Amino acid sequence: STQARYITGSVLAVDGGWMSFNQPGDAHPPVDGALQAELSCPAECTDARIVLVTGGAKSIGAAVARRFAANGDTVVIADKDGTAAAELATSLPGKHLAKSLDVAVESDVVSMFEELRGRFGYIDVLVNSADTADRIVPAIEQLSKQLEHVLDVNLTGAFTCAREAIKAMRPGGVILNLGSIDSFLPFAPRHAYGASKAGMDMLTRCMAAELGPVGIRTATVAPGHIRTPALAQLAKAGRIDLTAIGRRIPMGRMGRPEDVADASFFLASSDASYINGSILYVDGGWTSFGDAGNASELYDECFAEAAG
Repeated sequence: STQARYITGSVLAVDGGWMSFNQPGDAHPPVDGALQAELSCPAECTDARIVLVTGGAKSIGAAVARRFAANGDTVVIADKDGTAAAELATSLPGKHLAKSLDVAVESDVVSMFEELRGRFGYIDVLVNSADTADRIVPAIEQLSKQLEHVLDVNLTGAFTCAREAIKAMRPGGVILNLGSIDSFLPFAPRHAYGASKAGMDMLTRCMAAELGPVGIRTATVAPGHIRTPALAQLAKAGRIDLTAIGRRIPMGRMGRPEDVADASFFLASSDASYINGSILYVDGGWTSFGDAGNASELYDECFAEAAG
């Protein structure tokens, strides 16, 4: 479908979380002869959902918020830039809520979720989109406090939000973590960012094993090179070559925030009801190309030969 237009070469496990469970015994012991998970899973819900998107004011997070709002869901946009969050919330169709939030401040996260539980009673979907990155400097020049800051936002912040969201979720709830291809293919010397995203992948899998039996799913959406303001800044500073990146991608283009948003929406839908603990790469095939040269040129040559 068009929701998967920037996905190629990815392997998506549809296994209910089988590959995320690595302990002896039953993942979900039977209750009165019936699997606990079967007792917990609700009938398909077509009602509007309550969706919380952290880091939702700009870039990929904003695209995710727009996608859920277009579906008729009520979106809570939580972002460190509260003004931008409010502007986006008022621009979307329907009634939505904006919250100023730094996910690295645990007390603020706890307070926000208490407020949301009091207001809505429950949360259906959490999208952990808030993140930050370290400066591109050699390891010998990187300070420990810079590493800690990235981990505090990307990993600890995501865990804190997930922990509080669980308290407000019913069977059928979904936790989506926005990861990165950097958790699979390192981007040196950006050490903290890749480490934080790799930790997020394991967080997804651990929670899949723990929460699956009570009917809550988790998954990671791992974007590749997406046209965002941050990427544009790196290009302007001469840190990356956008043309070279495009040629390295088998699909011949960088992704758009909407590509990631559509993949996120799919994973949070009933169409993905048996996907739990999986990592979906939305990268145009970047992680599938291991040859030398330019992937997109090879791709074009193949089609030219086929046409001839």
